[in-house]
Amino acid sequence: MAVIEIAGRRIELRHPDKIYFPDPGLTKRQVMEHYARVGPAMVRHTRRRALVLRRFPDGIDHEGFFQKRVAAYFPDWIGRAALPTREGTLVYATGDDPAAIVWLAGIGTIEFHAMLSRVDRPDRPDRIVFDIDPPDDYCDDVRRAALALKAICDELGLASFVKSTGSRGFHVIVPILREQGFDETRAFARSLAARLVAAAPERYSLEMRRARRRGRILIDVWRNASGQTAVAPFSLRARPGAPVAVPLAWSDLAEPGFHPRSVTLPDIARDPARWIGRWPATLGPARSIRGRRPGP
Repeated sequence: MAVIEIAGRRIELRHPDKIYFPDPGLTKRQVMEHYARVGPAMVRHTRRRALVLRRFPDGIDHEGFFQKRVAAYFPDWIGRAALPTREGTLVYATGDDPAAIVWLAGIGTIEFHAMLSRVDRPDRPDRIVFDIDPPDDYCDDVRRAALALKAICDELGLASFVKSTGSRGFHVIVPILREQGFDETRAFARSLAARLVAAAPERYSLEMRRARRRGRILIDVWRNASGQTAVAPFSLRARPGAPVAVPLAWSDLAEPGFHPRSVTLPDIARDPARWIGRWPATLGPARSIRGRRPGP
Protein backbone atom coordinates (compact mmCIF):
# COMPACT_ATOMS: atom_id res chain seq x y z
CA MET A 1 0.00 0.00 0.00
CA ALA A 2 1.20 3.51 -0.82
CA VAL A 3 2.21 5.71 2.09
CA ILE A 4 3.09 9.34 2.69
CA GLU A 5 5.88 9.92 5.18
CA ILE A 6 5.66 13.17 7.14
CA ALA A 7 6.71 14.39 10.58
CA GLY A 8 7.97 10.94 11.55
CA ARG A 9 4.75 9.14 10.64
CA ARG A 10 3.70 6.91 7.75
CA ILE A 11 0.20 7.74 6.54
CA GLU A 12 -1.44 5.00 4.52
CA LEU A 13 -2.96 6.13 1.25
CA ARG A 14 -6.05 4.06 0.50
CA HIS A 15 -7.78 4.41 -2.89
CA PRO A 16 -5.20 6.93 -4.10
CA ASP A 17 -6.76 7.33 -7.55
CA LYS A 18 -10.20 8.34 -6.32
CA ILE A 19 -11.13 11.64 -7.97
CA TYR A 20 -11.62 14.44 -5.45
CA PHE A 21 -11.73 17.35 -7.94
CA PRO A 22 -13.30 16.36 -11.27
CA ASP A 23 -12.16 19.75 -12.62
CA PRO A 24 -9.18 19.50 -13.20
CA GLY A 25 -9.17 15.75 -12.41
CA LEU A 26 -7.22 15.79 -9.16
CA THR A 27 -7.02 12.64 -7.08
CA LYS A 28 -7.02 11.81 -3.41
CA ARG A 29 -3.26 11.20 -3.67
CA GLN A 30 -2.72 14.73 -5.01
CA VAL A 31 -4.85 16.25 -2.25
CA MET A 32 -2.92 14.37 0.45
CA GLU A 33 0.37 15.34 -1.19
CA HIS A 34 -0.77 18.96 -1.18
CA TYR A 35 -1.32 18.85 2.56
CA ALA A 36 2.02 17.10 3.05
CA ARG A 37 3.63 19.90 1.06
CA VAL A 38 2.00 22.80 2.92
CA GLY A 39 1.41 21.10 6.27
CA PRO A 40 4.50 22.39 8.10
CA ALA A 41 3.63 25.98 7.14
CA MET A 42 -0.07 25.47 7.77
CA VAL A 43 0.29 24.23 11.34
CA ARG A 44 2.22 27.36 12.33
CA HIS A 45 -1.18 29.07 12.15
CA THR A 46 -3.46 26.24 13.31
CA ARG A 47 -1.42 24.86 16.22
CA ARG A 48 -3.45 24.68 19.46
CA ARG A 49 -6.58 25.70 17.60
CA ALA A 50 -9.71 23.62 17.28
CA LEU A 51 -10.54 22.60 13.72
CA VAL A 52 -13.81 22.24 11.92
CA LEU A 53 -13.46 19.86 8.99
CA ARG A 54 -15.36 20.04 5.72
CA ARG A 55 -15.30 16.55 4.31
CA PHE A 56 -16.09 15.21 0.84
CA PRO A 57 -15.18 11.51 1.05
CA ASP A 58 -16.44 10.85 -2.49
CA GLY A 59 -15.11 14.07 -4.04
CA ILE A 60 -16.51 17.57 -4.31
CA ASP A 61 -19.13 16.64 -6.89
CA HIS A 62 -20.85 14.58 -4.16
CA GLU A 63 -22.48 15.84 -1.01
CA GLY A 64 -20.11 16.92 1.74
CA PHE A 65 -20.54 17.74 5.41
CA PHE A 66 -18.95 19.67 8.25
CA GLN A 67 -17.49 17.70 11.15
CA LYS A 68 -16.64 19.16 14.54
CA ARG A 69 -16.47 16.17 16.83
CA VAL A 70 -13.51 13.77 16.81
CA ALA A 71 -14.72 10.32 15.77
CA ALA A 72 -13.85 7.15 17.68
CA TYR A 73 -11.72 5.88 14.80
CA PHE A 74 -9.35 8.88 14.79
CA PRO A 75 -5.85 7.76 15.80
CA ASP A 76 -4.86 8.68 19.32
CA TRP A 77 -1.86 10.72 18.14
CA ILE A 78 -4.11 13.37 16.62
CA GLY A 79 -4.41 16.34 18.98
CA ARG A 80 -7.73 16.90 20.75
CA ALA A 81 -9.39 19.64 22.78
CA ALA A 82 -12.65 19.43 24.75
CA LEU A 83 -14.39 22.78 24.44
CA PRO A 84 -17.73 24.06 25.77
CA THR A 85 -20.34 24.84 23.12
CA ARG A 86 -24.07 25.46 22.98
CA GLU A 87 -24.39 21.78 22.12
CA GLY A 88 -22.46 20.76 25.22
CA THR A 89 -18.81 19.84 25.43
CA LEU A 90 -17.35 18.79 22.09
CA VAL A 91 -13.99 17.19 21.48
CA TYR A 92 -12.37 18.79 18.44
CA ALA A 93 -9.28 17.81 16.51
CA THR A 94 -6.51 20.41 16.75
CA GLY A 95 -4.19 21.56 14.02
CA ASP A 96 -0.92 20.78 15.78
CA ASP A 97 0.77 18.28 13.52
CA PRO A 98 1.37 18.13 9.74
CA ALA A 99 0.86 14.36 9.86
CA ALA A 100 -2.59 14.89 11.39
CA ILE A 101 -3.50 17.27 8.58
CA VAL A 102 -2.48 14.66 6.00
CA TRP A 103 -4.35 11.86 7.81
CA LEU A 104 -7.50 14.01 7.94
CA ALA A 105 -7.17 14.71 4.22
CA GLY A 106 -7.08 10.96 3.76
CA ILE A 107 -10.61 10.65 5.14
CA GLY A 108 -11.88 13.22 2.67
CA THR A 109 -11.23 16.51 4.44
CA ILE A 110 -10.94 19.11 1.69
CA GLU A 111 -11.31 22.25 3.83
CA PHE A 112 -9.83 23.04 7.24
CA HIS A 113 -11.36 25.84 9.31
CA ALA A 114 -9.66 27.03 12.50
CA MET A 115 -11.02 28.90 15.51
CA LEU A 116 -9.93 32.44 16.35
CA SER A 117 -8.77 31.49 19.85
CA ARG A 118 -6.35 28.88 21.13
CA VAL A 119 -7.61 25.93 23.11
CA ASP A 120 -5.96 26.92 26.40
CA ARG A 121 -8.10 30.09 26.56
CA PRO A 122 -11.00 29.50 24.18
CA ASP A 123 -12.90 32.57 25.40
CA ARG A 124 -9.98 34.93 24.63
CA PRO A 125 -9.38 35.39 20.88
CA ASP A 126 -5.90 36.29 19.70
CA ARG A 127 -7.00 37.65 16.33
CA ILE A 128 -9.73 39.63 14.66
CA VAL A 129 -10.88 38.59 11.19
CA PHE A 130 -12.58 40.81 8.63
CA ASP A 131 -14.22 38.76 5.89
CA ILE A 132 -14.72 40.88 2.76
CA ASP A 133 -17.63 39.20 1.02
CA PRO A 134 -19.06 40.43 -2.31
CA PRO A 135 -22.71 39.69 -3.14
CA ASP A 136 -22.00 37.61 -6.23
CA ASP A 137 -18.36 37.14 -7.11
CA TYR A 138 -15.08 38.97 -6.82
CA CYS A 139 -14.76 42.56 -8.00
CA ASP A 140 -11.99 45.11 -7.54
CA ASP A 141 -13.81 46.88 -4.70
CA VAL A 142 -12.98 43.80 -2.59
CA ARG A 143 -9.27 44.50 -3.05
CA ARG A 144 -9.82 48.18 -2.27
CA ALA A 145 -11.69 47.31 0.91
CA ALA A 146 -8.80 45.13 2.11
CA LEU A 147 -6.32 47.94 1.50
CA ALA A 148 -8.60 50.45 3.23
CA LEU A 149 -8.82 48.19 6.29
CA LYS A 150 -5.03 47.94 6.32
CA ALA A 151 -4.75 51.74 6.24
CA ILE A 152 -7.05 52.06 9.25
CA CYS A 153 -5.09 49.39 11.11
CA ASP A 154 -1.83 51.18 10.30
CA GLU A 155 -3.27 54.41 11.67
CA LEU A 156 -4.26 52.62 14.88
CA GLY A 157 -0.84 50.99 15.25
CA LEU A 158 -2.18 47.49 14.60
CA ALA A 159 -0.43 44.88 12.47
CA SER A 160 -2.57 43.36 9.72
CA PHE A 161 -2.20 40.47 7.31
CA VAL A 162 -4.17 39.45 4.24
CA LYS A 163 -5.17 36.05 2.92
CA SER A 164 -7.17 35.01 -0.11
CA THR A 165 -10.16 32.87 0.86
CA GLY A 166 -9.90 30.66 -2.21
CA SER A 167 -13.49 31.72 -2.84
CA ARG A 168 -14.87 35.22 -3.48
CA GLY A 169 -12.94 37.54 -1.20
CA PHE A 170 -10.12 38.23 1.19
CA HIS A 171 -9.63 37.92 4.94
CA VAL A 172 -7.84 40.70 6.79
CA ILE A 173 -6.39 39.32 10.04
CA VAL A 174 -5.35 41.50 12.98
CA PRO A 175 -3.32 39.79 15.75
CA ILE A 176 -4.34 41.00 19.22
CA LEU A 177 -3.42 40.33 22.83
CA ARG A 178 -5.65 37.83 24.61
CA GLU A 179 -7.16 40.39 26.97
CA GLN A 180 -10.84 40.48 26.06
CA GLY A 181 -13.70 38.20 25.13
CA PHE A 182 -15.43 37.83 21.79
CA ASP A 183 -18.13 40.38 22.56
CA GLU A 184 -15.48 43.06 23.04
CA THR A 185 -13.36 42.09 20.06
CA ARG A 186 -16.40 41.88 17.78
CA ALA A 187 -17.57 45.33 18.93
CA PHE A 188 -14.11 46.71 18.17
CA ALA A 189 -14.12 45.06 14.74
CA ARG A 190 -17.58 46.41 14.00
CA SER A 191 -16.54 49.92 14.94
CA LEU A 192 -13.47 49.71 12.72
CA ALA A 193 -15.47 48.33 9.80
CA ALA A 194 -18.11 51.02 10.30
CA ARG A 195 -15.43 53.59 9.55
CA LEU A 196 -14.82 51.99 6.17
CA VAL A 197 -18.54 51.78 5.47
CA ALA A 198 -19.06 55.44 6.41
CA ALA A 199 -16.37 56.45 3.91
CA ALA A 200 -18.00 54.54 1.03
CA PRO A 201 -21.61 53.64 1.94
CA GLU A 202 -22.48 53.08 -1.71
CA ARG A 203 -19.96 50.21 -1.91
CA TYR A 204 -19.78 48.60 1.53
CA SER A 205 -22.19 47.41 4.21
CA LEU A 206 -22.28 45.81 7.64
CA GLU A 207 -25.78 44.45 7.01
CA MET A 208 -25.92 40.66 7.22
CA ARG A 209 -29.23 40.41 5.36
CA ARG A 210 -28.43 40.19 1.68
CA ALA A 211 -31.60 42.01 0.61
CA ARG A 212 -30.70 45.01 2.75
CA ARG A 213 -27.20 45.22 1.31
CA ARG A 214 -28.65 45.98 -2.15
CA GLY A 215 -25.60 44.72 -4.01
CA ARG A 216 -22.99 46.18 -1.68
CA ILE A 217 -19.99 44.28 -0.36
CA LEU A 218 -20.35 42.90 3.16
CA ILE A 219 -17.58 43.66 5.65
CA ASP A 220 -18.33 40.65 7.79
CA VAL A 221 -17.21 40.91 11.43
CA TRP A 222 -19.70 38.40 12.81
CA ARG A 223 -17.33 35.43 12.67
CA ASN A 224 -15.54 37.09 15.61
CA ALA A 225 -17.61 35.00 17.99
CA SER A 226 -17.19 31.98 20.21
CA GLY A 227 -17.13 28.77 18.19
CA GLN A 228 -16.78 30.53 14.85
CA THR A 229 -13.93 29.75 12.48
CA ALA A 230 -12.04 31.06 9.46
CA VAL A 231 -10.62 28.98 6.65
CA ALA A 232 -7.06 27.99 7.49
CA PRO A 233 -4.06 29.21 5.50
CA PHE A 234 -3.24 26.78 2.65
CA SER A 235 -6.58 25.00 2.93
CA LEU A 236 -8.13 23.86 -0.31
CA ARG A 237 -11.65 25.01 -1.10
CA ALA A 238 -14.30 22.66 -2.43
CA ARG A 239 -14.71 24.50 -5.73
CA PRO A 240 -13.86 23.63 -9.33
CA GLY A 241 -10.20 24.15 -10.10
CA ALA A 242 -9.03 23.31 -6.53
CA PRO A 243 -8.38 26.88 -5.34
CA VAL A 244 -6.33 27.39 -2.19
CA ALA A 245 -6.71 29.97 0.60
CA VAL A 246 -3.21 31.46 0.50
CA PRO A 247 -1.38 33.94 2.73
CA LEU A 248 -0.45 37.01 0.71
CA ALA A 249 1.87 39.96 0.95
CA TRP A 250 0.12 43.32 0.90
CA SER A 251 2.09 44.09 -2.26
CA ASP A 252 0.09 41.34 -4.01
CA LEU A 253 -2.92 43.66 -3.81
CA ALA A 254 -1.12 46.78 -4.99
CA GLU A 255 -2.61 46.47 -8.47
CA PRO A 256 -5.90 45.03 -9.77
CA GLY A 257 -5.86 41.54 -11.13
CA PHE A 258 -5.27 39.17 -8.24
CA HIS A 259 -8.40 37.02 -7.89
CA PRO A 260 -9.06 35.15 -4.59
CA ARG A 261 -9.24 31.90 -6.59
CA SER A 262 -6.06 32.64 -8.57
CA VAL A 263 -3.87 30.17 -6.69
CA THR A 264 -4.72 26.49 -7.07
CA LEU A 265 -3.33 23.16 -5.93
CA PRO A 266 -1.40 22.69 -9.20
CA ASP A 267 0.11 26.19 -8.83
CA ILE A 268 1.48 25.39 -5.38
CA ALA A 269 2.67 21.96 -6.54
CA ARG A 270 4.63 23.61 -9.37
CA ASP A 271 6.22 26.35 -7.25
CA PRO A 272 5.65 25.92 -3.50
CA ALA A 273 8.42 28.38 -2.56
CA ARG A 274 6.51 31.18 -4.27
CA TRP A 275 3.59 30.88 -1.86
CA ILE A 276 4.96 29.32 1.31
CA GLY A 277 6.70 31.89 3.47
CA ARG A 278 4.78 35.06 2.63
CA TRP A 279 3.67 35.27 6.25
CA PRO A 280 5.98 35.09 9.26
CA ALA A 281 5.84 31.93 11.36
CA THR A 282 3.83 33.87 13.97
CA LEU A 283 1.51 36.71 13.05
CA GLY A 284 2.42 39.80 14.99
CA PRO A 285 3.19 41.79 16.84
CA ALA A 286 -0.07 41.25 18.71
CA ARG A 287 -1.34 44.51 20.16
CA SER A 288 -3.88 45.48 22.78
CA ILE A 289 -7.09 46.98 21.42
CA ARG A 290 -7.93 48.60 24.75
CA GLY A 291 -8.10 52.36 24.49
CA ARG A 292 -7.97 52.39 20.70
CA ARG A 293 -10.90 54.18 19.08
CA PRO A 294 -11.35 52.91 15.55
CA GLY A 295 -14.81 54.29 14.78
CA PRO A 296 -15.82 57.11 12.44
